Amino acid sequence: MKPEEIQDLDDLIFKEFQGYYPDILNSNFSNQFPQTIKLSSLLTISSNFIKNSIFNCAENDDLYGIKILFRSLIEHYLRFMYIWFNWIKYKNDDISKKYIEFNEARDKLDELKSQIAKYKLSNPESKMVTLNELIQKHPDLKKYSKDEIEKETLKYSYKNIISFLKQIDHKHETETTLLGSLIIEYSKLSAFVHGSSGSHNEMTEYSNKSERIKEYERICGLAFQMAGAVKLLSLLMLVQTDKDRFESNYLNIDHIMKKLK
Repeated sequence: MKPEEIQDLDDLIFKEFQGYYPDILNSNFSNQFPQTIKLSSLLTISSNFIKNSIFNCAENDDLYGIKILFRSLIEHYLRFMYIWFNWIKYKNDDISKKYIEFNEARDKLDELKSQIAKYKLSNPESKMVTLNELIQKHPDLKKYSKDEIEKETLKYSYKNIISFLKQIDHKHETETTLLGSLIIEYSKLSAFVHGSSGSHNEMTEYSNKSERIKEYERICGLAFQMAGAVKLLSLLMLVQTDKDRFESNYLNIDHIMKKLK
């Protein structure tokens, strides 16, 4: 299916999304699982932005850009699936709460590390405050040690999430095949993110525009499916507590997604 035809389908899904999204925060699900709905909403919106940018790159014949964005979308999709499967398994807010708390701590920890690196670069001979000393100045970081933060957030790396998903869903061959393909795809796409020679070599392989168009069709189709799946599975959670309000939206999006050829 051509990228513009895929985008037409996606517009139908977004129209459906606009109709139900304002009701999410007032739902029973939101009251029972506020951290899970927060994460679900954030990943829905961010994956939607990335997907839109992928469509724009296809329209502008920007193969390099679309490859970088696709790698980011894969990671957003996998993180959502980690949260979704944990909610399905435990039906509580604990994993989502921990995910938010530790990721925020990791972001702050990485920021402190960069501050130290910047200072050392400008003042190599000066005595610099240690990372542990900086951590003590941040109350939100004092709850956990540096090692605890790094160990917990390692669970959210793409390889560990895929391993987790394969353990959860090992009975479904199709899903396992998809996850396996994402590992390969994600690794190959790192060349584009980091500007290594692999990305430049691949660009020469797509010097023929007709070949690039085929690749745009493939990636746009996958982006449509992944961003749509995030919306669809979010609705599936909402249906558990608010069936009358969200079931029709779930069925409508499911119907639209099945139109992809």
